Amino acid sequence: MPHDHLLDVSDLTIQYNIEGNLVPVVDRVSFYIDQGEIIGLVGESGCGKTQIALSQARLLPKAAFISQSSINDVHSAMIFQDPLNALNPVLKVGTQILEGIKVKVNRNKGEVVRLLNAVGIDKPEKRYYQYPHEFSGGMRQRVLIAIALARDPDLLIADEPTTALDVTIQAQIIDLLKELNDKQGVSILFISHDLSLVKSFAQRTMDMYAGRIVESAPTDVLFSSPKHPYTKALIQLSRMNKNNKGEFPSIPGVVPPPLEYPAGCRFHPRCPSAIQECAEKEPDFVLKGEHSWACPIT
Repeated sequence: MPHDHLLDVSDLTIQYNIEGNLVPVVDRVSFYIDQGEIIGLVGESGCGKTQIALSQARLLPKAAFISQSSINDVHSAMIFQDPLNALNPVLKVGTQILEGIKVKVNRNKGEVVRLLNAVGIDKPEKRYYQYPHEFSGGMRQRVLIAIALARDPDLLIADEPTTALDVTIQAQIIDLLKELNDKQGVSILFISHDLSLVKSFAQRTMDMYAGRIVESAPTDVLFSSPKHPYTKALIQLSRMNKNNKGEFPSIPGVVPPPLEYPAGCRFHPRCPSAIQECAEKEPDFVLKGEHSWACPIT
């Protein structure tokens, strides 16, 4: 049976054995990505965003227990957030990219040079023979993108790919991803805690909290008319500046660890609008067109 979407995930659950119990770090998550679409996935650290990314790239550790009611097989590749850790320091960059295309019949240096050029690395013939430490942070991130593209994926999974870069280099990497999306039609799952980046880049955005997606909508709708209190709080914080101590404001409280997920809505202990029902019953999703959210009070 053909799928309507490039990627269709239903009831994805990822569990780990914690203190003798199988505990879900991602709990019954469903989403889809269409061909050529850019999807943003946002949320605080510890919400499960990277676990979703690893599951779609087939990179979860053996200790993970994964279940889902359905998922179509999509040729995907992952762009990691820390190129210094992702790249092998003792192998030349060209060799590392070549590993990604070794299954192709015509594996050769020319293909690697083409990829280096495609991701905006100057003097690719020379760069082919250099080591990662000879590249700047932004150039190393471009190398990771070239490695991801080496297998001609339908879906790029970018997990915080600009976190360690300054603002100017961030913009260059975002522009590169946009260009790849425009010219090659590659779909992108863009994971970030930086809402301003997601707002400028993604066509649809999903907001995740404590292992569950709590709101999903076209990006302009999500930012102009958020429904879930957690989404509202994240957007409000993204618009605020540092205080006189040089600190960014934050939502009171922390994301609970999986063993301490509360009953009902998992955000209710931190939610200023919570009512008794929020602590007793897991909220159903409200669906209005392409906008859905899990909150009984909005």
